[in-house]
Amino acid sequence: MGEGAKRVTTLISGNTTFQKRARGSTRPALSPSRVLGEVVALQRDRWILWLAPALIVGAALWLTAPSDPAWWLGPTLFALGVAAAFGLAAWPDHSPSTFAARARAAFAGVFALVAAAGLGATSAQTRAWSVADPRLETSEEPRAVEGWVVSNDANDNGPRLRLLVRDVEGMDAPPRYVRFSIAEAGMLTPGRAARCYGVLGPPAAPMVPGGYDFARRAYFERLGATGFAYGRCRPLDLAPPPSWIDRQRLLLAAMRWDLSATIQEASPGRGGAIAAALVTGDRSSVDEATNAALRDSGLGHLLSVSGIHMGVVGGLVFAILLWTLSLIPPIALRWPVKKIAAIGALVVLAAYLVVSGSSVPALRSFVMACVAFGAILLDRPAISMRGLALAVLIVTCLFPESVLEPGYQMSFAATLALVALFEMMKRAPHEQALPTPGPMIGALQSISRGIGATLLISFVAGLATDPFAIYHFQRFSIYALPANLITAPIMSFLVAPAAAGAVLLAPFGLADPAIELMASALDMIAAVGATFGERPEAIRALPRPPDIAFLVCVFALLWACLWRGALRWGALPIFILSVGLYVAAPQPALAFDDDMRAVYARLDDGWRLIGDARRSTYARDRMGAMLGISPPQIERLAPPETCSEASCVWTTKGQEFALVLREEGGARACIANAIVVARVSMPADSTQLCALRALIDEPNLRQRGGALVYLERDEVRVERAWPAQVRRAWTPAAPSLDQE
Repeated sequence: MGEGAKRVTTLISGNTTFQKRARGSTRPALSPSRVLGEVVALQRDRWILWLAPALIVGAALWLTAPSDPAWWLGPTLFALGVAAAFGLAAWPDHSPSTFAARARAAFAGVFALVAAAGLGATSAQTRAWSVADPRLETSEEPRAVEGWVVSNDANDNGPRLRLLVRDVEGMDAPPRYVRFSIAEAGMLTPGRAARCYGVLGPPAAPMVPGGYDFARRAYFERLGATGFAYGRCRPLDLAPPPSWIDRQRLLLAAMRWDLSATIQEASPGRGGAIAAALVTGDRSSVDEATNAALRDSGLGHLLSVSGIHMGVVGGLVFAILLWTLSLIPPIALRWPVKKIAAIGALVVLAAYLVVSGSSVPALRSFVMACVAFGAILLDRPAISMRGLALAVLIVTCLFPESVLEPGYQMSFAATLALVALFEMMKRAPHEQALPTPGPMIGALQSISRGIGATLLISFVAGLATDPFAIYHFQRFSIYALPANLITAPIMSFLVAPAAAGAVLLAPFGLADPAIELMASALDMIAAVGATFGERPEAIRALPRPPDIAFLVCVFALLWACLWRGALRWGALPIFILSVGLYVAAPQPALAFDDDMRAVYARLDDGWRLIGDARRSTYARDRMGAMLGISPPQIERLAPPETCSEASCVWTTKGQEFALVLREEGGARACIANAIVVARVSMPADSTQLCALRALIDEPNLRQRGGALVYLERDEVRVERAWPAQVRRAWTPAAPSLDQE
């Protein structure tokens, strides 16, 4: 048979989806059972990927449980799940295609998921036990604290010294770390000993239901107390701490601070401050305006050493080593240069991890890089869904508390979506490339493909992380996509090579030009952020989604990325369901924090704000974001017209509300069937005497925290920031009374 006949035969019957039916056959070419079988067959090696989400679920359930689960629950689930899964998988069966065999395989998978969830819960429990520290209760009396400065966690309100504690006045067993807000740090740089005198209290719990739980994060960071210092902290002449690990930690902190100062001395200004933040993790010199501009333009992730920085540094080092070694024939012909480049990239990333301060996001990104380059060492694909699942398993077992952090969720969501995109593009049929007519046309085609790929990657990553941004921050940046598209090549082709050049030239004292180039490029990035972030429409505020809507949306993302083929489309109705739950969710009629720094009241004509302009605007801005109110709108909100200096009274959907700001305003709030919130203590019999529907006063606020009040038909639902049934090691102390 000639070659042309072979081609025709192959085209008709060999390699196409239109199979030729046998004569006399009554079975349709594309029967539903056959299509279903092909879809299921595509998922044959994908079931194991669901172990990573199950592990995350186990850790999250343990962390969010109202009280500490029984210590044996997680290990028991893990042991029983492993035993059952292996037992069912090893069950002897001579006919694996029978229904019974398939049922056993399905149950084995279910038990494997149970084992993974048990492992996640066990990891969270073990981690919580390992970081348990003495707890400092709230006290109005100042205390003297002696210790060594570990870092300067500066924010928009000024320096905040984190101390490795040596002694706390009045405490026999002090916490490991405390943090003081001070007016000026002076010469108290990391590594030096200090004595601070001020008021300390436990880390702040959520302001309102669903708010960020800083107390939980502080617990796992072993930060036992925060507060403010009276005057300046004074330097002390203390011997180094007795622990060798603590001494090395302080030495590293001092080295990082000196490196940050050197970078900023070589290039003063905004670019140098951002360069110091990228290299050493020290963000104390980045001004408030730059922080706000980068955050509002969707570039705030550039200030935190995380996945993008590890990826750029690791990829650059790997590419340079691979290209250089490939040009040396004696090495390229005798040694596996790709593996050598991977080892070199891992060594450089390990050094960068140490220099940048080894924060949890950096550690998480380093583990992911280790999995990727380890796959190269084992001759496996560096970019694969299984590699990502392995990274999730390792990171979650090491830092289970991070599963509730926005950085963890957004980082893995973006990576998951990009790996799924890579798999889809890899499996898609490609036409044979035509020869290019010349170098100019070829270069233009390469540039256009690169731009298209960058646009697609940024779009997919942004689409995957938007649900998490809305859930955690109640906002997303309108211009995040164009801002990241503009800054991505600057980071890759200017900032990263300049940083590498500075590292190579530093031993010879010639690093200043490279640092200046790096700072100039970062100043360009800051200018891009200011151009987009300072636009009045840059931020779109949305109300915080209900937990159930968010979880359904995350499940839709997992479904779309972990399955293959037509089964991916099953994520569409799941996503539509999450949107429906979000749209149908009720909105609160009243919101306030535990200190009454801001009170948001929804009247029939919109939101009103009752607050003290002399107090901090942090609570006002965060609560406004949760309610879907943008910063420009917050500035224009006014209190109800019926407000006085002592009290406010208003009506929403026929329900009377009263706010008591001073004791003399209590008489005005005595309204039958009203909901009363008081900044002061009200008489114990106020509810009965005035026939109030609900009363929340100062003692109740102190014990239960802020609240969201919902009007649902004829019922009133009050959600509290610190529910009475929630009692964990990081939650506020149990109350002595309950007036709710």
